[in-house]
Amino acid sequence: MIDPQSVPRFAGVATFMRKPHVYDLGGTEADAAFLGVPFDDATSYRPGARFGPRSIREASTLLKPYNPETDTDLNEFTIVDHDDVPVVPGYIEDTFEAIEERIGAVLDHGVIPVLAGGDHSTTLPVLRAVAEKYGPVSLVQFDAHSDLWTEYFGRDHNHGTTIHYAIEEGLIDPETSIRIGERGGLYGPEDVERFEAAGIESYTATEATTLGLDALGDRIEEVVDGPVFATIDIDSVDPAYAPGTGTPMPGGFTSREILTLTRQLHAVDLIGFDLVEVAPPYDDQSGSTAILAANVMFEALCAALDTSTTDTGHDA
Repeated sequence: MIDPQSVPRFAGVATFMRKPHVYDLGGTEADAAFLGVPFDDATSYRPGARFGPRSIREASTLLKPYNPETDTDLNEFTIVDHDDVPVVPGYIEDTFEAIEERIGAVLDHGVIPVLAGGDHSTTLPVLRAVAEKYGPVSLVQFDAHSDLWTEYFGRDHNHGTTIHYAIEEGLIDPETSIRIGERGGLYGPEDVERFEAAGIESYTATEATTLGLDALGDRIEEVVDGPVFATIDIDSVDPAYAPGTGTPMPGGFTSREILTLTRQLHAVDLIGFDLVEVAPPYDDQSGSTAILAANVMFEALCAALDTSTTDTGHDA
């Protein structure tokens, strides 16, 4: 990390946490690699998440390496900014292929993928690459929406269909997965029944608040098994705290709550994660959504690297 006492945080090229920009992972011995996925062609309402990775990189220049909440020092690990996946604007399937190939290469190097979207459709090809290496994984999902829809406008892939196809393709084990933060209206009671039939243990935002964050952390630890991938949709946070997203939904978590929830991932074998749906065009003037997103990614990165040093059975 560049010394901010030598080069001010507002100076220089804005890589993630001011880490080295490395396009070729060969010979780097990296522990974790940040990648942007600047793609939002699968959104159903407001586009703009294609600019999310760039805004998160800029906001991440404020981050410091030591986490006193978890006693994690990122200076003990090698972290690189692995550039952006070469997405194909306007072509979902081509972009999915590019994402799967790039993440597969990261995993082949034994490096933990740390991803900034992009809309939530991009998680599906990431999970394809992850499942190719680990088999079906446990999923931890923080999200205002289930993303269990089967199609949009007669098409399979959209940012609201990701988890449905992850289950259908056998990429995740629904019985050892958990989703937290759902809220808002649905088209009818049959939607609730269909979501429940998916087999993923779920807690709405109201249920999560009633249960409490510590108890949710216990449920995460009890439910998941083996390698875990976490997907964090910034709309799990209330738009009062994170307005810069394409499908905002009132009644979500506070900034403190989502940071605390993310720290619960220290208890699991976190082999990778993404944070999606940051859309800077709708952020406030201060860039509060991107700043929060960068800090959530910091917490998840601390969790992933902490578990990577224990005997959890994965390569990183």
